[in-house]
Amino acid sequence: MSTRFVTVAWAIVIAATLVRLVVAARLPLSGDEAYYWEWSRRLAFGYFDHPPMVAWVIAFFSLGLKNTFLIRLPFVLCGLGCAAALHAFVARATGDSRAGATAALLIALAPFSTIAFVTATPDGPFLFFWSLSLYLALRAVDPPSPRFRIPLALSVACATLSRLFGAALALGVAYTLAASARKTSRGGVDTRPARYSVVAGLLFLVTIAPYLLWGASHSWSGLRFALLGRHDATFHGGNILPLVALYSVVLTPGVFVAALAALPRLTKAKSPAELVLFATAVPLLIICLALALRERVEFYWADGAFVSLVAAIGLYSPTLLRGWRFALVIAPAALIAALMFVVAALPLETYQFAQRTLGVHLRHAGPFEIWAFEPAARDVAREARATGAWVMTDGYGLSSALDFYAGIPPVVIGYDLQGRESRAWLQGPVPSTAIFFDKEPLGTRPDFARQLSRACTRVSDDGARNYYVNGILARTFYLTRCTGLTPAGFSLLRWGS
Repeated sequence: MSTRFVTVAWAIVIAATLVRLVVAARLPLSGDEAYYWEWSRRLAFGYFDHPPMVAWVIAFFSLGLKNTFLIRLPFVLCGLGCAAALHAFVARATGDSRAGATAALLIALAPFSTIAFVTATPDGPFLFFWSLSLYLALRAVDPPSPRFRIPLALSVACATLSRLFGAALALGVAYTLAASARKTSRGGVDTRPARYSVVAGLLFLVTIAPYLLWGASHSWSGLRFALLGRHDATFHGGNILPLVALYSVVLTPGVFVAALAALPRLTKAKSPAELVLFATAVPLLIICLALALRERVEFYWADGAFVSLVAAIGLYSPTLLRGWRFALVIAPAALIAALMFVVAALPLETYQFAQRTLGVHLRHAGPFEIWAFEPAARDVAREARATGAWVMTDGYGLSSALDFYAGIPPVVIGYDLQGRESRAWLQGPVPSTAIFFDKEPLGTRPDFARQLSRACTRVSDDGARNYYVNGILARTFYLTRCTGLTPAGFSLLRWGS
């Protein structure tokens, strides 16, 4: 029975991976993905709002080609690697392949995984290296095997180079190794040669050193953006309950309840595996909940902790998910995952069905607008090239999408912090004509209207462009033409500098 369950579980994991490959090939790039693709064409050791791993991964797999599937392929593979690492961790800790397969199945079905392992974002490599680090940490401490500290250091460094939240993983792993060393010392046997710890520490520092040097030379923009620029500094309060409710959605209710049941057991942390999971899950969750007291917290900030919690559910699954409890956890997760896969693989067909049967209209909202990027980019590129004009936007993602689909050099104006990354990409003299390409009419944006009137000799409305996909209005874009633009005038349009 155990062997049959493992086979079925992994068949589902592989099926989920295949669906993700289909989605990766079908969906147009989102604005964020296009921006990371821009990074991959300008490789560096750091970027304004993220460490460099996402750009390196895209560059390695895409080979410089404008191919959506190749751009997303490594992130889909990260999902498969994450499931394999969790299976290995739990199976080694429990000696039970069924428990390991349970963890792999849960991570494959989790909604947050579907997002992370389909789109080209930092989350895919981050979660893969997080899960790999859990396994390597366990190999390093149970039984004590100092040589595993070397690949562990490299894996934790790669997680940190994927997202700055990797620092929480680094601290959790360091705590695990220190606590394990104390237990070994009390036992009177120390099998951890100091040289492995020294080499591992040096390897970690050497691996992240280029990013640290880049940060130091760029006024620590990534750290400042992560701590300050990404957040609203105004005290809000009362955000913990909505955040917890969001966690229950991205984990699915059954998995969320199972995670809550596993947490008290982790706090006792008697075994090495429990210690690893406690140190990598609980502190990050506490940090996210504490931040929710003063600002809006995104669910993906706790993604690494979610991976550790899924591993904990697998660890305790022989008793925690016995009998009918297993069905209550797996069935809703499988149903939600199946629904998400259908929507992701057949988004236009799903939307048409919802519109006709439920009267739902999602134009201009969320991911549906990405279908308008390619035709819009080609149209505005044609208009711009006819007059030698620049195409300006106020969003880093939209500018990058225009570049991906029509080769329009990114020109980002306004005060968007993340858009500052693209300002170093701009080359050539300022033309006398520019087109402001926006998602909102200029009349609703008095700040941009004011700056354009100061920067341009003449500002004229070039109208709206509606883009339909299968008869559905996907997005309306608004064009404003600026004539008489000068270098001094253009500097006024970048008032966020």
